[in-house]
Amino acid sequence: MNATLPARLQCPTDLMQTHYPVSAHHDTIGMGRAAPYYSPIRRDRPRKIHHQVMTRLCHHTLTLLGVTALSLTSLGCFPVFVPSKPDSPTEDLSFEYIDGDEASDNYLLELRINGPILHRDVGPGFLGVDSGVTYAYAFQRVLEKAAEDDRVAGILLRLSTPGGTIVGSSVIYQALEDYKAETGNPIVAYVDGISASGGVWTMVAADEIYAAPGSIVGSIGVIGPSFVYFDDPIAVDGGLLGGGVTTRNGIQQFIISAGKGKDLGNPFRLPTEEELQVLQRNIANEYDNFVAHVAATREIPEAQIRDEMGAYIFDTETAEALGLIDGTDYQEAAIAALATRAELDDDFQLVRVERSTPSLLAVLLGQAPTARADETLQAQIEQDLCDMTTQAMLVYYGNVSTLCPAWYFPQQQQL
Repeated sequence: MNATLPARLQCPTDLMQTHYPVSAHHDTIGMGRAAPYYSPIRRDRPRKIHHQVMTRLCHHTLTLLGVTALSLTSLGCFPVFVPSKPDSPTEDLSFEYIDGDEASDNYLLELRINGPILHRDVGPGFLGVDSGVTYAYAFQRVLEKAAEDDRVAGILLRLSTPGGTIVGSSVIYQALEDYKAETGNPIVAYVDGISASGGVWTMVAADEIYAAPGSIVGSIGVIGPSFVYFDDPIAVDGGLLGGGVTTRNGIQQFIISAGKGKDLGNPFRLPTEEELQVLQRNIANEYDNFVAHVAATREIPEAQIRDEMGAYIFDTETAEALGLIDGTDYQEAAIAALATRAELDDDFQLVRVERSTPSLLAVLLGQAPTARADETLQAQIEQDLCDMTTQAMLVYYGNVSTLCPAWYFPQQQQL
């Protein structure tokens, strides 16, 4: 029974098997019966405490702690969801069947890049499964655990993403490369609707890339910050983040800062020519890196990417002609290509990471995700999306401001 408890809550076996020395002295306890006097110093005639007594005592204590934690949680005395420590190792992955031979011991693991790609580290306890966004470091941890599982023979990378941060996209790309280098297993990418900008950055790590009919691929470009300038404002109704701005003449703003360009983005002044040149140079450097990255991995001339492809988005036929993908087909073809590269024929099952089911003890101790925890996570995702709109450089396709609630951006009124 003791072995079923989590490691950090197990009753210490060494305590249950401790030898305590017994002295020759006895005290009388009721009815004239003698009880031994245990001395931590004397070592004559050692005696072992009975295992069952210590086991029951330990488990009764844990049960009492669990009930107490459940009661305190229901009263809101401490948060319902307790995330794993950032430096603690992730648990082994559990998988659920999708397709193929369910009896096979050979797994093709489907990993998804859904929605915007973010790079905030959410901790090892969160895998980001079906969350509507892709957290790069969580994705990296899944790949690291998959590399340790001998059953996994290949990765089906399913993409439906407009891209995201440069950091997040490069983290995922490098994680895919590291997985291939460590395992020798193949990776086949499948574009399920859209793979743009940061999606392209990540998917070029695959050995083959296919796209579903009707998908769009491309947008090899970098977007920088956008600034709002209030031309002669006279009223700020409700604050910059909570109302509207009426412009004509009147309001003055003072920002205390040190360092050239430190207050760049101040909506009450125009950026200087020098500041714009610095920003453009930063964007150009990252664009050069992006172009070189795609050119090297897909064997496309850099001049073709810059002059012909630009940052445009393409249908699958054009994307294939340009060398961004290897074919337009349905997912069965991508799965078959992965199985062929893994030399499995039909002896495989397609699986995905399973959402973990919390244990009773985790529920009692308030460590299991609940509706309240889901709300907290959703709020964090929304905040991360808003934070992404303030990033200096993104590899993203679309209007990034739509990722954030409307109240986040000030309304403007021109008289």
